[in-house]
Amino acid sequence: MEVTKYPSEIVKGISLTLRQEKHGKITPSEITELIENMSKVNAMDSYLKTYSQKLTGSKVREIVHQIYHIDLDAISDLGAGTKQSTYPAMITNSIKQIVDVEEVDTYISTLSKSDIMDLYVEAHHYDLTPSELRIVINLIFGTNLDGISSLENSGIGLFSKGQWINQSNEDLFIIHTSDDDVDVRIYPTDYFKERTGLHELPTDLQDSLQQMGYTFNEDVGAYYYADPNGQSVADSFKGQTLGLLIKYISVNYSDL
Repeated sequence: MEVTKYPSEIVKGISLTLRQEKHGKITPSEITELIENMSKVNAMDSYLKTYSQKLTGSKVREIVHQIYHIDLDAISDLGAGTKQSTYPAMITNSIKQIVDVEEVDTYISTLSKSDIMDLYVEAHHYDLTPSELRIVINLIFGTNLDGISSLENSGIGLFSKGQWINQSNEDLFIIHTSDDDVDVRIYPTDYFKERTGLHELPTDLQDSLQQMGYTFNEDVGAYYYADPNGQSVADSFKGQTLGLLIKYISVNYSDL
């Protein structure tokens, strides 16, 4: 059984889950096909379903790297991710349970994002569901694994927090965000230019982006949006942007 989409450790774990779910009535070729067509979210869910070891924060980040090719520790080391003065109460209240300091918010502000995740996972006795882990990762790192999974084969490349989050040779548009997600750029890929003969975003797409608040920035050569308050762009705005691009591609360029 050879599966190239995910590393062998992940494949073995998912295979074990699939065999248990099918009570052993599944062939190696069927397993291979299922894994190759499995979304990243489903792969993470399936792998962790039969994961029996201690699920520490560092192990979760390793699994994310193996499945999503996203290096959360690099985001932490870069000091990238969601720009915020404090973390949500969901995070701080959990950490308060296991640290003995008076000013928890001040203490947390001295920690790296990876350290914060480690404390949160420890506070929950290393017993969090995959969906709970993805929520925590989004709150701490500003990395929406559910949304990223939906980008696969979408025609949209995403460069964020100093690394490629989603990329393929047939992407049509690139969303490029700053390390702290305060600003967003959108521009066409070379592949799009070669296939369409256009050298900029289509006019009607430009109009739609302008209605959302984007403007063309000549300095960066892209449609550009920056949060007026210097905070990270809201998830809802990111989702609106992705939704616009995905719909535009499906209507106009589904054959590319």
